[in-house]
Parts: sequence; C-alpha cells; structure tokens
Amino acid sequence: MFLTSKAVGAAVALLALSTGNVNAFAPSSPRTTVTNNKDVCLGKISTPNLPACDSISIRQPLPTSLTQANLFSRTKVEEPVAVVEIVDESSEGDWIDESKKVELIFLGIWAVSISAFILINNFSGPWPLAMKQVPERVFFLSHMVGGMLFGGGIILTTCIERLVAKSQNPQVLQFWFDKVPELDGLIVVPALTISMISGTGLSIVRYGGLNVAPPHVGAIFWTLIAFMSWWAATDLTTQGTALKAVERMYERYENGEEGLTTPQVVVDRHFSNVVSCFFILILYSFMVLKPGTLIPFPWNH
Repeated sequence: MFLTSKAVGAAVALLALSTGNVNAFAPSSPRTTVTNNKDVCLGKISTPNLPACDSISIRQPLPTSLTQANLFSRTKVEEPVAVVEIVDESSEGDWIDESKKVELIFLGIWAVSISAFILINNFSGPWPLAMKQVPERVFFLSHMVGGMLFGGGIILTTCIERLVAKSQNPQVLQFWFDKVPELDGLIVVPALTISMISGTGLSIVRYGGLNVAPPHVGAIFWTLIAFMSWWAATDLTTQGTALKAVERMYERYENGEEGLTTPQVVVDRHFSNVVSCFFILILYSFMVLKPGTLIPFPWNH
C-alpha cells in the first residue's frame, strides 16, 4: 500500500515529538536594526543556533518621529533681531549749542585777558617789567609773524567760505563748517595773541611804554579791540547756527533730495567776513603809514 505525502508528513511529525528533540515549531523572528542602547527580551528560546534570552541583547530603533521631536526640542533657533538706530536730531543740535557756548566762554575769557593787558600798559605803564629785558628784534619778528598769520588767516578764510557757499555742495559745506572752529583755534586766535603781546613789547622797548608811544600805536590797538568785538558778535555767534543748517542740508542730500541751495545764514555771513577784512586793511594801514608820525594829522598844522 502506498502512503500519500500528507500521511508521510504526519508520521514524521509524530516521530519527532515522540523522540523529544524538538519542542516547538515557530517562524524565525525578523532581524532588527541596532540603533539604540535599549535591550529588549523576546522570550526564552532554546535552539542550537539561538542562545537563551538571558544572554541576548537586542536593540530596537527609536521611531523616526520621536528622533525628530528630540532634535527640534533640543535645538534653539534664534530669530534675527532687527536693530534700529534712532538719531535724536534735537540732542545733536543741543550738543552743537553747548560746544559753541563753551567756545564763546573761553574766547570771552581770552578777550577780557588780552584787553586788560593792553589797558594796563596803556594807562599804568610797562607791565610786566620783565618785558624790558627782551631784545627788540625778538618782539619785532614775533609781531611780523603773528600779524601775517592773523591777517592772512582772516582774508583767506573769507575767500574760501565765499567759494564754498557758492558751490552749494552739501559735502563741501559740511566739511568746511566742521573745520572752521579748528582754524580759528589753531591759527587766528594764537596769531592775534602773539601779535598784540609782541606789539606791546615793541612799544615798551622802543618808546618806553604803550602810554607814551606815538599816536599810530594806540590807534592800532584800538582797531584790534574793535575787530575782536565785531568778530565775536557777528562771526563766532553764527558759526553754530550755520553748522546746524548745513547738517540739515547734508541729511536731505543723503536722503536723495536734489536741487539743494546754500542756507541763507551761510550766505549772510559773507558780509561779516568782508567787514572783518576791512578791519585788517585799516590795521595794516596804520602800521605802514603811521598816521601822526610819518604822515601828520591835518589838525596838527
């Protein structure tokens, strides 16, 4: 009698169970990818090719969504912060006003000091007496150099400022009015101081004192005092206003505005500068012509 294939399979299974070599038939578990350190026990299995669960460490991967969640939760994303700089025009204008006030205070102290020096020598005699010991040529050279720098500085800056105003160029105007105070502080004021002190020394050494000097010497010093008063009242007091007007013009230029014209306060300063130049011409006329000495006054005839 022939056995069918099913009958043969059943007989082999019964034979295997009766001998005890196989405990159970089960499909092999799928191989997992090791991605983390977590150990998972799948149960006690005793097979020749698979050791017991106690000695097996199987690592399970974390879900992709959980890994992404941890990544985004631990990463700090900084958003760009826009920094806006606000320029307070009023504070800038106040700073200009304060700087001009300080400058005027120092110039006022200087004017009072140099005027007091001249008046003391004019009414009380030589002061200080140490000036009598200085050689006449030293005073003469200092007087020439100081007068040259002083007069040349006034006339030259008048011409330059006129050309700057006529250019109507915001960049040129801004540069000029930002540097004018430096020219006054470094050239004009020191040169005028040297000229007046050395001129007083010359009158002491040559004539015995300013109070006994010829008429043209007194006329020169009174002309200098008149010039300083005019210069302080019309030129120095308008520098701050002109600078603020030019700064506003420069801001409009940076914003793309075209067809800008020179502020009126800058144009009006030309009259003050021209009058200052006439004071210089009168001053040098007294020094060269020496009225009352080389050229006698009409009323002395």
